[in-house]
Amino acid sequence: GARGSGLLPATGWTAAAADAATTTHARNLASACSACHARNPVGESAIMPLEGRAAADIARRMRAFRSGERAGTVMPQLARGYTDADIDAIAAWFAGQRP
Repeated sequence: GARGSGLLPATGWTAAAADAATTTHARNLASACSACHARNPVGESAIMPLEGRAAADIARRMRAFRSGERAGTVMPQLARGYTDADIDAIAAWFAGQRP
């Protein structure tokens, strides 16, 4: 069977392939954020870069925007489009990037 073979049951994927797919998905989700949350913003920007920030902090802030607890101009609308899993993936992706 799949046990010990590195294959994920019922998928035929290897664990490494699943990790790569998860990483690609997280990177794709995070790419939408990078338009405003640039690593090197041009000029003065009130929008903080996300690279290297704690994943828990990013996720908490995104959930606060999504719930309406935190006000914003664009982020509340954007955050409503993400599931908890999406938010966790985005937060983990940015936390793993060098500032």
